[in-house]
Amino acid sequence: MEMGATKRRILERAAAVASTEGLERVTVGRLAEDLGMSKAGIYGHFGSKERLQLETITLGLEIFRGHVVAPAQQAPPGLPRLWALCAAYLDYVAAKVFPGGDFFVTVANEYDTRTGPVHDEIASAIAIWMRRLEGLIVDAVELGHLSPCDPAQLAFEFEALLVAGNHMYHLDNDPEALALARVGIARRLEDLRTPGAPPLAEWRQPAPSAADPVPP
Repeated sequence: MEMGATKRRILERAAAVASTEGLERVTVGRLAEDLGMSKAGIYGHFGSKERLQLETITLGLEIFRGHVVAPAQQAPPGLPRLWALCAAYLDYVAAKVFPGGDFFVTVANEYDTRTGPVHDEIASAIAIWMRRLEGLIVDAVELGHLSPCDPAQLAFEFEALLVAGNHMYHLDNDPEALALARVGIARRLEDLRTPGAPPLAEWRQPAPSAADPVPP
């Protein structure tokens, strides 16, 4: 069932706030003030703060998929798709789709030591992302594009570079941080790339997704 325009507007604002200040700052009162709505009008869409937070995470995942996963799926399988996914993530950060950078980095830092449904939803989203990275690495090895390696280890290294790029880009407002992350990932792929696999330079980032940035 398609989400109503008003509810989506509320959730987009909630995701923007969460990306910069965390999910705890996503409250009915805060959103009512920001959007010029009544508290009752906002509460009626969700019924509780926890439900509001959970639906904000769901929207965050939808937007992430639209800007990162969907464009990468346009690339050929194996090494091209793996490289496209990493490049799409860095483009998503550079485009400031969320005003605070990667929505999931912010909320994971906020909830990593907590328990409960909100923590579990965040952890599930990140686990899905890591499995996607690992799966594309496995595909690249099976297609003969990469030498045999430990997919979980390589995915962890890529995630560390991507998250570091996100952090430093926003902390220092320095685009060079994203370039460093891109180079680091490219070097690891070049180390593992087999002689028969095409050079990374031949694989261009697919056209950007049609998904729109979150309004600030």
